[in-house]
Amino acid sequence: MKTPLIGITTSLSMEENTYFLKCSYAESIAEAGGLPVLLPSDSAVGEEEMYAESLDGILFAGGGDIHPHYFKEEPLDGFEMGTILPQRDCFEIKLYKAAEQRKIPMLGICRGIQLMAVAAGGSIYQDIDTGIQRQQKVRHMQKAPDWCETHMVELVAGTKLAEIYYAGQIETNSFHHQSVKQVPEHFLVNAWSTDGIVEGIESGSMPFCIGVQWHPERTAKNDQKTMVLFRTFIRYAAQYRNNKAG
Repeated sequence: MKTPLIGITTSLSMEENTYFLKCSYAESIAEAGGLPVLLPSDSAVGEEEMYAESLDGILFAGGGDIHPHYFKEEPLDGFEMGTILPQRDCFEIKLYKAAEQRKIPMLGICRGIQLMAVAAGGSIYQDIDTGIQRQQKVRHMQKAPDWCETHMVELVAGTKLAEIYYAGQIETNSFHHQSVKQVPEHFLVNAWSTDGIVEGIESGSMPFCIGVQWHPERTAKNDQKTMVLFRTFIRYAAQYRNNKAG
């Protein structure tokens, strides 16, 4: 069985003209048995079909906010908005659609779950504090180190994510101010925070298409349960590669 090729999306610094990505994404993929390949977030626009043809799996990584026009909204005021990179949004949405057509295994992390939701026809809250009424708010932008798990997530029984973690509840880290609002058709929620924020979604029409709102790549090194998520992703990617090879 050949090592599956896993594309990982990157962010872009317009000031420094550089691509960037935390090492933990590639390290988690490599540790799980995949071969990580970093995808440029601007020069790749227009080459989505070529990338999809070459890859065996795609990891949509974290980063800044998605341009609201992709879910038919204007940028709202009243909160600190993250950086928007139109080139990255364009590339990743087209890449998702090309991968969906081929049923390429996909994993979305933080911004990645939001990107998957928007690309599949759903929407996101531009800011959870101003967009969602919550009686008791959980802190979703933690001040603890990134490897520290700070709040509980309830996994939905019978979902692929619950089967992967083999648990009904897990503790996660958290670094976001947006979240999934409208769940796309053919998707279901597989995880919730205790204050009602969507923490995970998965496709019911694809072999493996899961998004999580937390950052498992930052805890996987010291948490074998979390590493199972990446190993499962790579197993599906390897199966896809074998089927593609025929």
